[in-house]
This record gives sequence, C-alpha cells and structure tokens, in this order.
Amino acid sequence: MIWALDSFDCYPCSLMGYANYNQLQFHHIQLERNKFGGALLRDDSVGVVLCFNCHNKLHTKYSDKKFWSMLNVDPRIKAKQMYVEYKEIYNEKTKSKRNNTRSSNTKKND
Repeated sequence: MIWALDSFDCYPCSLMGYANYNQLQFHHIQLERNKFGGALLRDDSVGVVLCFNCHNKLHTKYSDKKFWSMLNVDPRIKAKQMYVEYKEIYNEKTKSKRNNTRSSNTKKND
C-alpha cells in the first residue's frame, strides 16, 4: 500500500497530536487469529500507517490487541476509511483511463 504511505501520517502519532511522516510503514492489522491460533492472511484493506517507532513497539512489546487498546481505538475503522479513499481514487483513475482509451479509439475510427 504505497499509496497509503504517500497519503497518511503515522496513525498512533496523529492520535497523540503529532504529524509524523518519518520512516512510515504499512501495518496489516491482526486482531483475530485463525482456528489454529495463527495469524490470518494479510489483507491490504485492513491496515494502517505506522512510523518505525510505533511499528517496532507494536511487534516487540505488545500484541495488536494490547497496542490498540492502550490507545483506546479500533484501528479497523481508520483502515476502512483509508481503503474507501483508496478505492475512490483508484476507480477515478480507472474511469479516466477508460475514457481516454475510448476517445482515442473513436479518433482512430474517424
């Protein structure tokens, strides 16, 4: 999700009032486990942007559940907002490309 890294700052830092755009990484949220206790497949629609420090803390000191509960937020809400925004932009670009292709095809036939 390079688009997310280019468009958003670190989510936990922003919750604390900081605008941190340094060393950003995309974190796939893993609040649930499969029936064997393992992580679910990673899904780009369920992720948020974290700076290196927050991402490192999440993976080395805390679990997903603990990290987000300490911040008192459900990161899936932010992830959904980000993904909706991404899809809107992607659909606009796709529509624009289709329209350009159609208009160039029309010009060729004239």
